[in-house]
Amino acid sequence: MGLGFAIIFFAVVSAVLFGLTALLSLAVWLLTGRKHRRLAPWLIAMPVLAGVAPVLLLVGGLVWRNFAPPAARFERVFDVKPSPRVRDLRTAGSGTSDAEEVYLAFTTDQTDEAWLVGPPFAKVPPPIEGQDLVPMPAETPPAWWTAGRCANRTVHRARNLRQWDDVVVTHCHDDGRTYVQARWVD
Repeated sequence: MGLGFAIIFFAVVSAVLFGLTALLSLAVWLLTGRKHRRLAPWLIAMPVLAGVAPVLLLVGGLVWRNFAPPAARFERVFDVKPSPRVRDLRTAGSGTSDAEEVYLAFTTDQTDEAWLVGPPFAKVPPPIEGQDLVPMPAETPPAWWTAGRCANRTVHRARNLRQWDDVVVTHCHDDGRTYVQARWVD
């Protein structure tokens, strides 16, 4: 669902909710005989709150995709919270209503590293000239995400992992860090 379509959809839902709650508020006001003055501000506020709620959900979702804390991004990619052995976790990401890309970098011990690249991840052979997988073609990675410059590395890839189209885990033997790039496109 494209961002333009999402905005139109949420605007229509907001308008419908506003209209329905406005009619309901008017009906309650007329049925109470206009004698409950303390009820009047709530009857005015309800349509506004109902109309604004879907827009707030859309905006909140977009803000979360772009500014989520590191542990939340790790959990979204791997479906588990980072263990205490995951150290120096750095993340970056960007997302809209129809795509998201996440970059992770961290250090961990070999036990966690073995778990991270277990099935459904498959080892990727060393790249053929001009066909390097790291980083996947997309946005420019953050400056601290240096997996593409690491010469001595092991790369594992999973496709269609939960909501992610591609997840690439790169262990750089030169600096001892693990780099992850995950993305989905609707």
